Amino acid sequence: MNLSMIEFLLQQSWQSIRRHVLMSLATSTNMTVALIILGAFFLATVNLEHMAAVEARKANITVDLEEGADAGAVEAALFGDERVAETTFQPRDEALQELAQSYHLDTAALALIENPLPDAIIVKPKDPQEMASIASSASNIEGVSKVRYKEQITDKLLTLAHGIKVSGLVAAILMGAATLMIVSTTIRLTIYARRREIRIMQLVGATNWFIRLPFVLEGAFHGVTGGALSTVLVLASYSWVNAYVKQHLGFLELIHSTQFSVLFGLGTLLCGVLFGVLGSGLGLYQYLRNV
Repeated sequence: MNLSMIEFLLQQSWQSIRRHVLMSLATSTNMTVALIILGAFFLATVNLEHMAAVEARKANITVDLEEGADAGAVEAALFGDERVAETTFQPRDEALQELAQSYHLDTAALALIENPLPDAIIVKPKDPQEMASIASSASNIEGVSKVRYKEQITDKLLTLAHGIKVSGLVAAILMGAATLMIVSTTIRLTIYARRREIRIMQLVGATNWFIRLPFVLEGAFHGVTGGALSTVLVLASYSWVNAYVKQHLGFLELIHSTQFSVLFGLGTLLCGVLFGVLGSGLGLYQYLRNV
Protein backbone atom coordinates (compact mmCIF):
# COMPACT_ATOMS: atom_id res chain seq x y z
CA MET A 1 0.00 0.00 0.00
CA ASN A 2 1.60 3.29 -1.17
CA LEU A 3 1.40 6.75 0.39
CA SER A 4 -1.30 8.02 -1.98
CA MET A 5 -3.54 5.08 -1.08
CA ILE A 6 -3.13 5.78 2.65
CA GLU A 7 -3.93 9.44 2.04
CA PHE A 8 -7.04 8.45 0.07
CA LEU A 9 -8.27 6.13 2.83
CA LEU A 10 -7.73 8.82 5.48
CA GLN A 11 -9.65 11.34 3.40
CA GLN A 12 -12.49 8.87 2.87
CA SER A 13 -12.67 8.14 6.58
CA TRP A 14 -12.74 11.81 7.54
CA GLN A 15 -15.35 12.66 4.91
CA SER A 16 -17.49 9.77 6.10
CA ILE A 17 -17.26 11.02 9.71
CA ARG A 18 -18.31 14.52 8.61
CA ARG A 19 -21.19 13.22 6.49
CA HIS A 20 -22.56 11.04 9.31
CA VAL A 21 -22.09 13.39 12.26
CA LEU A 22 -24.94 12.02 14.38
CA MET A 23 -23.86 8.38 14.01
CA SER A 24 -20.25 9.33 14.70
CA LEU A 25 -21.34 11.29 17.77
CA ALA A 26 -23.41 8.34 19.01
CA THR A 27 -20.50 5.93 18.51
CA SER A 28 -18.01 8.20 20.30
CA THR A 29 -20.47 8.79 23.15
CA ASN A 30 -21.07 5.06 23.65
CA MET A 31 -17.32 4.48 23.56
CA THR A 32 -16.79 7.21 26.16
CA VAL A 33 -19.44 5.85 28.54
CA ALA A 34 -18.14 2.28 28.20
CA LEU A 35 -14.56 3.35 28.87
CA ILE A 36 -15.63 5.48 31.86
CA ILE A 37 -17.28 2.43 33.44
CA LEU A 38 -14.27 0.24 32.67
CA GLY A 39 -11.80 2.86 33.94
CA ALA A 40 -13.74 3.50 37.16
CA PHE A 41 -13.90 -0.23 37.86
CA PHE A 42 -10.17 -0.56 37.19
CA LEU A 43 -9.32 2.26 39.62
CA ALA A 44 -11.57 0.81 42.31
CA THR A 45 -10.03 -2.66 41.96
CA VAL A 46 -6.44 -1.41 41.92
CA ASN A 47 -6.97 0.76 45.01
CA LEU A 48 -8.72 -1.98 46.98
CA GLU A 49 -5.85 -4.37 46.25
CA HIS A 50 -3.33 -1.62 47.10
CA MET A 51 -4.96 -0.81 50.46
CA ALA A 52 -5.10 -4.46 51.48
CA ALA A 53 -1.42 -4.91 50.54
CA VAL A 54 -0.41 -1.73 52.41
CA GLU A 55 -2.12 -2.92 55.59
CA ALA A 56 -0.40 -6.30 55.24
CA ARG A 57 3.00 -4.59 54.84
CA LYS A 58 2.46 -2.66 58.09
CA ALA A 59 2.58 -5.91 60.04
CA ASN A 60 5.87 -6.62 61.81
CA ILE A 61 7.39 -9.57 63.63
CA THR A 62 8.26 -9.15 67.32
CA VAL A 63 11.17 -11.31 68.45
CA ASP A 64 11.31 -11.57 72.27
CA LEU A 65 14.76 -12.11 73.74
CA GLU A 66 15.72 -14.37 76.61
CA GLU A 67 17.00 -12.81 79.82
CA GLY A 68 20.68 -11.89 79.37
CA ALA A 69 20.70 -12.71 75.64
CA ASP A 70 23.13 -10.88 73.36
CA ALA A 71 20.73 -8.50 71.56
CA GLY A 72 23.41 -7.40 69.06
CA ALA A 73 24.15 -10.96 67.94
CA VAL A 74 20.46 -11.81 67.60
CA GLU A 75 19.76 -8.62 65.61
CA ALA A 76 22.76 -9.30 63.36
CA ALA A 77 21.48 -12.82 62.69
CA LEU A 78 18.00 -11.48 61.86
CA PHE A 79 19.27 -8.69 59.61
CA GLY A 80 21.49 -11.17 57.80
CA ASP A 81 18.37 -12.85 56.45
CA GLU A 82 17.86 -11.57 52.88
CA ARG A 83 14.09 -11.63 53.42
CA VAL A 84 14.35 -9.01 56.19
CA ALA A 85 14.13 -5.32 55.25
CA GLU A 86 14.75 -3.71 58.64
CA THR A 87 15.35 -4.56 62.32
CA THR A 88 14.86 -2.32 65.36
CA PHE A 89 15.90 -3.07 68.94
CA GLN A 90 13.13 -2.30 71.45
CA PRO A 91 14.19 -2.15 75.15
CA ARG A 92 11.74 -3.53 77.66
CA ASP A 93 11.11 -0.09 79.21
CA GLU A 94 10.14 1.34 75.82
CA ALA A 95 7.80 -1.62 75.21
CA LEU A 96 6.13 -0.99 78.57
CA GLN A 97 5.57 2.68 77.74
CA GLU A 98 4.01 1.78 74.40
CA LEU A 99 1.75 -0.74 76.11
CA ALA A 100 0.68 1.88 78.67
CA GLN A 101 -0.10 4.40 75.95
CA SER A 102 -2.09 1.85 73.97
CA TYR A 103 -4.34 1.05 76.95
CA HIS A 104 -4.25 4.62 78.39
CA LEU A 105 -2.59 3.46 81.60
CA ASP A 106 -0.77 5.62 84.12
CA THR A 107 2.94 5.29 83.25
CA ALA A 108 3.94 6.68 86.66
CA ALA A 109 2.08 3.87 88.42
CA LEU A 110 3.64 1.25 86.13
CA ALA A 111 7.10 2.54 87.05
CA LEU A 112 6.51 1.36 90.62
CA ILE A 113 6.19 -2.29 89.61
CA GLU A 114 8.68 -4.65 88.05
CA ASN A 115 8.59 -4.62 84.24
CA PRO A 116 7.43 -8.09 83.09
CA LEU A 117 8.17 -7.46 79.40
CA PRO A 118 11.37 -8.74 77.73
CA ASP A 119 13.69 -6.87 75.41
CA ALA A 120 12.63 -7.40 71.81
CA ILE A 121 13.65 -6.87 68.23
CA ILE A 122 11.07 -5.61 65.73
CA VAL A 123 11.55 -7.20 62.30
CA LYS A 124 10.07 -5.71 59.13
CA PRO A 125 9.99 -8.17 56.19
CA LYS A 126 10.54 -7.17 52.57
CA ASP A 127 7.54 -9.22 51.49
CA PRO A 128 4.58 -9.89 53.83
CA GLN A 129 4.22 -13.29 52.19
CA GLU A 130 7.50 -14.30 53.87
CA MET A 131 6.40 -13.53 57.44
CA ALA A 132 5.66 -17.11 58.41
CA SER A 133 9.02 -18.42 57.12
CA ILE A 134 10.93 -15.53 58.73
CA ALA A 135 9.20 -16.18 62.06
CA SER A 136 10.06 -19.86 61.84
CA SER A 137 13.75 -19.11 61.16
CA ALA A 138 13.90 -16.49 63.93
CA SER A 139 12.58 -18.92 66.53
CA ASN A 140 15.68 -21.12 65.97
CA ILE A 141 18.19 -18.32 66.73
CA GLU A 142 20.04 -18.66 70.02
CA GLY A 143 18.79 -16.15 72.58
CA VAL A 144 15.24 -15.94 71.20
CA SER A 145 12.49 -16.91 73.63
CA LYS A 146 9.40 -16.22 71.55
CA VAL A 147 8.38 -14.92 68.12
CA ARG A 148 5.08 -13.07 67.75
CA TYR A 149 3.16 -11.57 64.84
CA LYS A 150 -0.51 -11.12 63.92
CA GLU A 151 -0.66 -14.26 61.84
CA GLN A 152 -4.41 -14.46 61.28
CA ILE A 153 -4.84 -10.77 60.41
CA THR A 154 -1.84 -10.75 58.06
CA ASP A 155 -2.93 -13.95 56.30
CA LYS A 156 -6.46 -12.60 55.85
CA LEU A 157 -5.16 -9.32 54.40
CA LEU A 158 -2.85 -11.14 51.99
CA THR A 159 -5.67 -13.48 50.97
CA LEU A 160 -7.96 -10.48 50.49
CA ALA A 161 -5.40 -8.67 48.33
CA HIS A 162 -4.87 -11.76 46.18
CA GLY A 163 -8.62 -12.35 45.90
CA ILE A 164 -9.25 -8.75 44.81
CA LYS A 165 -6.49 -9.01 42.20
CA VAL A 166 -7.82 -12.27 40.72
CA SER A 167 -11.49 -11.27 40.83
CA GLY A 168 -10.62 -7.86 39.39
CA LEU A 169 -8.78 -9.47 36.49
CA VAL A 170 -11.70 -11.80 35.73
CA ALA A 171 -14.23 -8.97 36.02
CA ALA A 172 -12.06 -6.70 33.83
CA ILE A 173 -12.00 -9.35 31.09
CA LEU A 174 -15.79 -9.73 31.29
CA MET A 175 -16.35 -5.97 31.28
CA GLY A 176 -13.90 -5.58 28.41
CA ALA A 177 -15.83 -8.18 26.41
CA ALA A 178 -19.12 -6.42 27.23
CA THR A 179 -17.61 -3.07 26.19
CA LEU A 180 -16.44 -4.58 22.91
CA MET A 181 -19.93 -5.96 22.25
CA ILE A 182 -21.51 -2.55 22.90
CA VAL A 183 -19.04 -0.81 20.61
CA SER A 184 -19.37 -3.49 17.94
CA THR A 185 -23.17 -3.23 18.00
CA THR A 186 -23.05 0.56 17.72
CA ILE A 187 -20.61 0.44 14.81
CA ARG A 188 -22.73 -2.26 13.15
CA LEU A 189 -25.63 0.21 13.12
CA THR A 190 -23.35 2.71 11.40
CA ILE A 191 -22.38 0.09 8.84
CA TYR A 192 -26.02 -0.79 8.21
CA ALA A 193 -26.88 2.88 7.68
CA ARG A 194 -24.17 3.00 4.99
CA ARG A 195 -25.03 -0.30 3.35
CA ARG A 196 -25.63 1.38 -0.05
CA GLU A 197 -22.17 2.90 0.03
CA ILE A 198 -20.66 -0.50 0.81
CA ARG A 199 -22.69 -2.14 -1.97
CA ILE A 200 -21.49 0.43 -4.52
CA MET A 201 -17.88 -0.23 -3.51
CA GLN A 202 -18.46 -3.96 -4.02
CA LEU A 203 -20.00 -3.39 -7.46
CA VAL A 204 -17.00 -1.40 -8.68
CA GLY A 205 -14.69 -4.25 -7.65
CA ALA A 206 -13.35 -3.11 -4.27
CA THR A 207 -11.92 -5.91 -2.15
CA ASN A 208 -13.23 -6.62 1.31
CA TRP A 209 -10.03 -5.30 2.87
CA PHE A 210 -10.33 -2.05 0.90
CA ILE A 211 -13.91 -1.69 2.17
CA ARG A 212 -12.91 -2.49 5.75
CA LEU A 213 -9.99 -0.09 6.10
CA PRO A 214 -11.97 3.21 6.14
CA PHE A 215 -14.32 1.74 8.77
CA VAL A 216 -11.38 0.50 10.82
CA LEU A 217 -9.82 3.99 10.68
CA GLU A 218 -13.15 5.47 11.76
CA GLY A 219 -13.28 2.99 14.64
CA ALA A 220 -9.78 4.07 15.68
CA PHE A 221 -10.91 7.72 15.53
CA HIS A 222 -13.92 6.99 17.74
CA GLY A 223 -11.65 5.04 20.09
CA VAL A 224 -9.21 7.96 20.45
CA THR A 225 -12.08 10.40 20.97
CA GLY A 226 -13.80 8.17 23.53
CA GLY A 227 -10.52 7.36 25.25
CA ALA A 228 -9.51 11.02 25.55
CA LEU A 229 -12.90 12.13 26.89
CA SER A 230 -13.17 9.24 29.36
CA THR A 231 -9.59 9.84 30.57
CA VAL A 232 -10.32 13.51 31.31
CA LEU A 233 -13.61 12.75 33.08
CA VAL A 234 -12.34 9.77 35.10
CA LEU A 235 -9.08 11.42 36.20
CA ALA A 236 -10.87 14.65 37.14
CA SER A 237 -13.33 12.68 39.28
CA TYR A 238 -10.53 10.55 40.71
CA SER A 239 -8.52 13.63 41.70
CA TRP A 240 -11.55 14.99 43.54
CA VAL A 241 -12.10 11.66 45.31
CA ASN A 242 -8.41 11.50 46.27
CA ALA A 243 -8.53 15.03 47.73
CA TYR A 244 -11.72 14.18 49.67
CA VAL A 245 -10.19 10.97 51.05
CA LYS A 246 -7.03 12.79 52.16
CA GLN A 247 -9.08 15.44 53.93
CA HIS A 248 -11.76 13.32 55.57
CA LEU A 249 -10.45 9.72 55.51
CA GLY A 250 -6.78 10.06 56.28
CA PHE A 251 -6.42 6.40 57.26
CA LEU A 252 -7.03 5.39 53.62
CA GLU A 253 -4.33 5.64 50.98
CA LEU A 254 -5.22 5.86 47.29
CA ILE A 255 -2.77 5.47 44.42
CA HIS A 256 -2.29 8.95 42.99
CA SER A 257 0.72 10.28 41.12
CA THR A 258 1.58 11.92 37.81
CA GLN A 259 3.12 8.71 36.51
CA PHE A 260 0.02 6.70 37.43
CA SER A 261 -2.26 9.26 35.75
CA VAL A 262 -0.17 9.25 32.56
CA LEU A 263 -0.10 5.45 32.41
CA PHE A 264 -3.85 5.28 33.06
CA GLY A 265 -4.50 7.81 30.28
CA LEU A 266 -2.30 5.97 27.79
CA GLY A 267 -3.93 2.66 28.74
CA THR A 268 -7.42 4.11 28.28
CA LEU A 269 -6.49 5.54 24.86
CA LEU A 270 -5.01 2.19 23.84
CA CYS A 271 -8.16 0.37 24.99
CA GLY A 272 -10.29 2.86 23.06
CA VAL A 273 -8.34 2.35 19.85
CA LEU A 274 -8.36 -1.43 20.36
CA PHE A 275 -12.13 -1.54 20.98
CA GLY A 276 -12.78 0.78 18.04
CA VAL A 277 -10.65 -1.20 15.59
CA LEU A 278 -11.91 -4.60 16.78
CA GLY A 279 -15.53 -3.39 16.89
CA SER A 280 -15.33 -2.05 13.34
CA GLY A 281 -13.54 -5.13 12.06
CA LEU A 282 -15.96 -7.58 13.69
CA GLY A 283 -19.07 -5.63 12.71
CA LEU A 284 -18.02 -5.27 9.08
CA TYR A 285 -16.81 -8.88 8.88
CA GLN A 286 -20.21 -10.16 9.94
CA TYR A 287 -21.99 -7.81 7.54
CA LEU A 288 -19.82 -8.68 4.53
CA ARG A 289 -20.16 -12.38 5.29
CA ASN A 290 -23.96 -12.13 5.09
CA VAL A 291 -24.20 -10.09 1.86
